[in-house]
Amino acid sequence: METNKTAPKRLNELCLPDEIFICFEPFKSDIKKTDMDILQNQSGRNLVKKMAGHFLHAEETKIFTVKNEKPEVYCGEKEISASFSHTSDGVAGAISIDFNVGCDMEHADRTVHSRLVDRMKHDDELESLYDQIEPIRIWTLKESALKMIGTGLRNPMKSVCVKNGTSNEFSVQFDNGKEAKICSFKHQSHWISVCYELFSNE
Repeated sequence: METNKTAPKRLNELCLPDEIFICFEPFKSDIKKTDMDILQNQSGRNLVKKMAGHFLHAEETKIFTVKNEKPEVYCGEKEISASFSHTSDGVAGAISIDFNVGCDMEHADRTVHSRLVDRMKHDDELESLYDQIEPIRIWTLKESALKMIGTGLRNPMKSVCVKNGTSNEFSVQFDNGKEAKICSFKHQSHWISVCYELFSNE
């Protein structure tokens, strides 16, 4: 089951490099719950394939997934980075040839319990970060970073240190000293965050 058959529409976020493509597709409002379960399972794969075909002109896209692992995506023989996330309303996906990417999306009005917020905090983060930014947005920042490195929530959120940036752009540091950037923005009542780093030439 696909979200729709139209070409994916790129979200043009100024804080993202041109080499990263990010799209959002809403789900139909009349889908039954049983169909929604199937749709959510397939929506990310379908969107990535559509994006690779439209933006990267890939004739064939293969996606290999292992539970709790980042998907491996190949356009022909070329491996690309891809990540996707869904809510009950839609799916967001990010792909790139030049950058390693991680994408997370959550409903903007979702509440994060204070105990969970405490478990999210890195020891080096400023307390003002949590005063200025909604906890659910910080959640997407951290989960997008963990998706980028391939662990997802198998690593604790407190292993990612979020640093203040501009209104839509942040930097993060992992416990091993590695750093990356995040573009975070609101789209159709969702917070969407894309963490990215340039692929190494090594």
